[in-house]
Amino acid sequence: MKVYIAYESKYGNGKKCVEHLQTAIKKKGHNVEASPINEIKTDSLPPAELYIFSTPTHVGRPPRKMRKFLKKLEMGQEDAKYALMTTCMDYNTRSLEIMEDFLQPKKINKVSKGIKIKVGGIKGPLESSYQEKLDSFVEEIFANK
Repeated sequence: MKVYIAYESKYGNGKKCVEHLQTAIKKKGHNVEASPINEIKTDSLPPAELYIFSTPTHVGRPPRKMRKFLKKLEMGQEDAKYALMTTCMDYNTRSLEIMEDFLQPKKINKVSKGIKIKVGGIKGPLESSYQEKLDSFVEEIFANK
């Protein structure tokens, strides 16, 4: 399966999570590529069967860059699937729900409830169990493929 991860990371926590996801997905035998959203054109997302969108949380929601990216995003594949990830200081964030609101009209299918990885402060560190949580997230995603 071809997987593409589009992410935003301000202080490097999200990027660290994406790097772990890439390793875990490759171990399952899938092809995976990742890029920060500022390197992706919203009208030419690379083809994939599964997209993972990852963002930090700023004041309880995705940053403006990610919201703008998702709003303008043009999906060329109607049969594609997606999953969502966010880093946050509070598990009560609505970032995943807000991202989902932007993706619902795009006619792609959600394969996971998403994942929230907690950071200990604005700049981190990531919660100590983040790798295990990401490994479980990968298992969940591919159980539904």
